[in-house]
Amino acid sequence: MPMRVTADDVARAAGVSRAMVSRAFTPGASISMRKREHVHSVAQRLGYRPNLIARGLTGQRTGLIAVVVGEISRPYEAWLLEHLVKALSTQGYQPLLLAVQGGSLTEMLDHALAYQVDGAIVAAGLVSREIADRCRASGAPLVLIGRVLEKSATDAVCCDNKEGMRLLAARLAGQGRRRLAWLGGTLDTFSDQERGRALEASLADHGVTLLTRRRGDFSQASGVIEGGRLLDAGLGLDGIICANDAMALGVLDAAAQRGIKVPDDLAVTGFDDVPGAALGRCPLTTVRNPVSETAHAALELLKARLQTPGRATQVVRVGVTLVERTSA
Repeated sequence: MPMRVTADDVARAAGVSRAMVSRAFTPGASISMRKREHVHSVAQRLGYRPNLIARGLTGQRTGLIAVVVGEISRPYEAWLLEHLVKALSTQGYQPLLLAVQGGSLTEMLDHALAYQVDGAIVAAGLVSREIADRCRASGAPLVLIGRVLEKSATDAVCCDNKEGMRLLAARLAGQGRRRLAWLGGTLDTFSDQERGRALEASLADHGVTLLTRRRGDFSQASGVIEGGRLLDAGLGLDGIICANDAMALGVLDAAAQRGIKVPDDLAVTGFDDVPGAALGRCPLTTVRNPVSETAHAALELLKARLQTPGRATQVVRVGVTLVERTSA
């Protein structure tokens, strides 16, 4: 079996010190771009790969960033993950992907911390202050996406849910829609709570009150099921407002199965503007939740926290826009 190529081997072949090799593979380290590229080129030719775990044990930065996401089979989660990985890789970091599918968020973060990650970006689950404190105690800063943790020194990026629902309410009220239902997502999720409260307040500004509410789990399948139940309730609904695009696409399927014309008889709206929202038999009216801006904002917060651990907590609210299509 061939011997593993070491940093010393790279240093000799590249004509540099071992410390220079270490800096070349450390994001943000002081080294010229030309020198970094030279070391990387030699390392690639020799087949060298840095031992990030060993580097973490010595107290050095590993360049590993834990990325914790939820159901990556869902459109928004997959879309966000794509942009997060791209943003991290562009900045020289290596994402360590952990999906909370069947396991708890605490278990996932403990697993990530065992790899000596430099930090964590979490876009899934209910993050408690205890979890955030555990990350800080390990020296790995935490950035949340899609959730603001009140009364906690935890940086976060979240879209302007309130403005998004205001735009949707104004759109539907302007069309004369008065018999409206809300299809929310998983109980106790931050986005569902903010969007639900903002919707009711915005509709009230137009003198409209929701007729009924149901709850799915943010999946398209739940949109078909729960949307069908709303349509079969005999309420004469003229609009269903959904907490995300996946459920809204499911409601469109449920309406088509029942021969209900969208938007003539029923308006359907979503939230996020995932790539599939513009496709299909009835392109979806929705709110654009910009994932590229979200991913870059999360990375900037993480980098700032790594550079200045004691800086003030920052919450970035990413702007949203209404995307008007056929469904409403």
